[in-house]
Amino acid sequence: MFRNFVLIFLVSSTVNSLNILVYSPIFAASHTNFMARLADTLTEAGHNVTFLAPVMDERRKSQLGVKITKDVVLVEQDEEMKHHLSPVDDDMALYWKTEVTPWNMNTIFSVFTDSMRQGCANFLRNKDVYDSMKSRNFDVGIYEPLSVCGLGFMYAIGIRRTISASSCVFYDSVLNVVGEPLELSHVPAQTSKFGEDMSLSERVHNYQMSKALEGVNFKGFEVETKLYQEHFDVPDWRELMLDSSFHFVNAIPYLDFPRTVTQKTISIGGISIDMEFIESQKLSKEWSDVLDTRKHNMLISFGSLVRSQDMPIEWRRGLLEAIRSEPNVTFIWKYESDDVSWAKGVSNIHFSKWVPQTALLNHPRLSAFLTHGGLGSTTELAFLGKPALMVPIFADQERNANMLARHGGVRVFQKNNLENVKTAIHDVLFNKDYLKHAKKLAELLNNQPTHPKNQVVNHLEFAGKFGPFPEMNSRGIDLGFIQKNLIDVYFVLYAPYFVGYFAVFLVVLWFVRAKEVFRKVKDL
Repeated sequence: MFRNFVLIFLVSSTVNSLNILVYSPIFAASHTNFMARLADTLTEAGHNVTFLAPVMDERRKSQLGVKITKDVVLVEQDEEMKHHLSPVDDDMALYWKTEVTPWNMNTIFSVFTDSMRQGCANFLRNKDVYDSMKSRNFDVGIYEPLSVCGLGFMYAIGIRRTISASSCVFYDSVLNVVGEPLELSHVPAQTSKFGEDMSLSERVHNYQMSKALEGVNFKGFEVETKLYQEHFDVPDWRELMLDSSFHFVNAIPYLDFPRTVTQKTISIGGISIDMEFIESQKLSKEWSDVLDTRKHNMLISFGSLVRSQDMPIEWRRGLLEAIRSEPNVTFIWKYESDDVSWAKGVSNIHFSKWVPQTALLNHPRLSAFLTHGGLGSTTELAFLGKPALMVPIFADQERNANMLARHGGVRVFQKNNLENVKTAIHDVLFNKDYLKHAKKLAELLNNQPTHPKNQVVNHLEFAGKFGPFPEMNSRGIDLGFIQKNLIDVYFVLYAPYFVGYFAVFLVVLWFVRAKEVFRKVKDL
């Protein structure tokens, strides 16, 4: 009976397959991999998926992440774009020593906004892509709201059912536009440095960070809107984003800070985690030998955007001294350069330009992880139940680290204190409480009542048949600050009390003054 059910499901999925466009600019592996997982999930469900990937960063063309989706369309950089654009990697070293603040956010993220702007212009100049995509009659389009170029393009080629998909837990700018509340009094913003319990000064900073990033995004969206409106008769990006049928977010309710969401927001966090595949992975003999060298092992990786080789030398020395102090631990360090002469004489480091991260995290011989806190690594860490020391570098990494730390399995450590990291590394390696809490969270996440792949397929198919859903749009977007925060209601309800109390106060004051006058007259 079960086999018959599966067969019926597969046949019905094939018969009712949808034409889906997934628009994913190539600029960062984590974002592209997230969109690739959506594409592959929908391909696996029997739909016809086109993965449209404008090349923002030439060095990352090999990091698309799509495995079973065959219809991949790369939009290459033309000569004009190549002439004006510098590689993203050339500017990433600054994030090691630069702290993101509300006052430098506009400039510190310019490497990304410039890349998006030039990539959008390049993409729109390619008329062949427009003609090809328009002829395919797509039913649904999926885009990541880091850019609205693809959103405008989708409208231009006739797609009226769209879904936004955030590779982060959310984007502050999106919440503002779709009317979803972001309660900054207790919910950390995307680039917040704090957890859910904030002092007054921390709440002020949380608000400032949110509004600053929102401003950066809005400015970029306005520029891209002008670009696509030069080519097509397309509405403003706000209208298009609001009309999205659903908003997929890379969040897990059991992991993330609790927050209020609208009915259109669908949590699909963990979509990139395929536990069956991870558990089937076998380490090569080379990696098995590395793990067998010592009793304990720690993986060190700072992701693909910010490179270990660019770490300030004094911090690198501090990390090296911590490694030297743990002779019974092998430290597997994902390191991009062949020049490791600075570590000469320290025998318990294994450098590698690439590591099988999930296979290592799933291996019982790996004791702990030192990571930057990118959301991909954070989610893998949470599902695989390893203790970790999280050293955020920039963007949403601080929030991700604090999000996971509240569950007790990791310790957060500031990058500018890496010179003194020795005690923290020893603590995470040998304090069994971290492992206990990490295992508890992993068990919870691996037994959730809903599955992200089902969420993606079911909601996309529903949107493809019935979307968009204007009746689900929050009316809060049309309200001003006074109305939205019920200030006018509070005034109506409590003004009479205020007037009454004030009147009593005036009467009492009159009697007091009258009594004083009578006393003075009597004394005369």
